[in-house]
Parts: sequence; structure tokens; C-alpha cells
Amino acid sequence: MTVELERTQASSEPLDRLVEDLQRLRNTAGEVSYAEIAALIARTREAHGITPAAARVARSSVFDAFRMGRRRINAVLVEEIVRALGEDEAAAALWRKRCLDAQFSARRSAGFVRIDRPDASGEPAESAAPHPPVAPLTSHPDRRALAVALTVALLVGCVGVNLFGDGVVDKFHLPVWLDMIGTATAAIALGPWHGALVGVLTNLLGGLQGNPETLPFAPVNVVGALVWGYGYRLFCRNRGALRFLLLNVAVAVSCTLVAVPINVLVFSGVAGHASDLVASTMVTIGERLWVAVFSANLMLSLLDKLVAGYIALLLARFLLPLGLGRSPELGRQ
Repeated sequence: MTVELERTQASSEPLDRLVEDLQRLRNTAGEVSYAEIAALIARTREAHGITPAAARVARSSVFDAFRMGRRRINAVLVEEIVRALGEDEAAAALWRKRCLDAQFSARRSAGFVRIDRPDASGEPAESAAPHPPVAPLTSHPDRRALAVALTVALLVGCVGVNLFGDGVVDKFHLPVWLDMIGTATAAIALGPWHGALVGVLTNLLGGLQGNPETLPFAPVNVVGALVWGYGYRLFCRNRGALRFLLLNVAVAVSCTLVAVPINVLVFSGVAGHASDLVASTMVTIGERLWVAVFSANLMLSLLDKLVAGYIALLLARFLLPLGLGRSPELGRQ
């Protein structure tokens, strides 16, 4: 008796969802080219002792992993791509598992069709029922709704962190601000514009809580979020701790450039912060107001943004298991 098994056309939907998220991760990481991803994978392999010849990966192989309509994707390559885009070992392992699960789900959903051929005696072979499809554990809309809910909760938490830091500064009269830790966390963990939203909400709520002087400084929070968010993705990816240090310095300078004109033009250099004392002392000894306010603000902003940046990086690493973070190198700074 001869029996043939013929697979029906497998559904590519689970893998398409994986590819969509992989494309989104690549876009968030700064539209990294396929050739650069291949080069990063090769360097990582060489760092683990693989010879340069064996470590090479074709650009076309990387491109195929981002192509829709696939029925099979190399899960190990997906893991390496995700690591090249900046995710840490734990997140990359989850991507690999998700790829394997998606392929298994696609095969089971497609099922098998038994084509019966008569044997030598002319009797037809017994028919076998096709494998029943396996329903996904969670539908895509449900996952998306959960992701949205977690993102909103994280944004609210980041605003709370900012307001808490601002309250600590007011209570103990500290020479920093500490009102951008949540902004930096959202910018690094979720994206620059998420961080900007946290910054704006922080200043609005601060004004409603009886600190109207915080409202004009909302652009400072927005600029800090954008520099942290875009700078982290474009400048710090796979490039070590020194670059993150320099990024925080860039945030400090950017915030100072925005804050000083607001401070001088709106508040005449006295905005109710500890930096006002430093600036007034410099004016007393003969320094011009603009120079004094800029110098005092930059000095304290450097300290403030270094503290905020490294705390935010630590918080972003803890948030990574939620699956919301698309940020590179959260586990390697």
C-alpha cells in the first residue's frame, strides 16, 4: 500500500506578524541597513570565536528575514538580528522562541491532507483525518490592546517619577531638578515622542499643582526627550558606555540652550531654583546676566542629566521583559 502525505498551503499569518514587529524594531533602531545588520552579526560571531569566513552572513539572508509571506524563517538568525538591533540576550531569546512558536503554529494550522492511493489489491487505504488547527494562545488584537494598556501605565508612571523627583528637590532644596528621570525613561524605553509626551504632562500637572513657573519650561522637557530618544538609537547603539555618557552631556547642553532664554526673558534670571543663587553671585562679581544664568544652568544641568540618564537606563532595563522596549543595547551599557 502506498500512502502520500501532501501539505496544504500553510498560513503565513503568525510569521507575518513576527516580521511586522521585526520591521518595526528596525525602524525604531534608526532604519539600520540590511548590510549593516549583517556586518554586526558577523562581528558578534567573530567575538565568540567563529572564524571570519564562517561568521559571514549574506545581506540577502537578512533581507529575507524582513520579507512578508514567509512560511519558514531561521529562528537563530532572527535572534542574531534582534541582538544586532540592540536588544539584550534575554529579549533576543524571546524573539527566537516566538519565531519557533509562530512556525509551529503555521504548520499545525495548515494541517495535512491524506491522499489515498489504492494498494495492489485494489483496496483503498484508510483515510486519516487532517491535523486539527491549533488556535493561537492570544489573538493579535488582544496582544495589541495589552501593549497599549501597558504603555499607558508606563507613561503615567514616568510622569509620576518626574513629579516625585521635583517634589524631592523642593523639599530638600537640592541644586538639581530631577524632573526628567521619567522623561528619559520613556524616551529610551518607548521612544522619543513618548518621552516628549511625558515631559509635557509633567509640566502641565506641575502647573496645576501650584507651580505655574514650570509651565514655560515644558519645551526643555520636550527637547531633552527628543535628544535622549533619538540620540540613544542613532548614537549609542552597540557603541559602549562612553557614548551614553556623551549623550547625557548633549542632553544637558541642549536643555540649557532652551532653558536659559526662558529663564532670562520670562523670569529675569530668577525662576525659583538653586541655580539662581549661583547666577546672582556671578552677576554680583560683574558677570553679565546671560552669561551668569547660562554658566550656572549648564553646570547644574550636567549633574542633573547624568543622574537622570543613568537612572533612566536602569529603569528601562527592568522594563524590557514587558516587551514594550524597542531600544537598542538596554542590557549592554
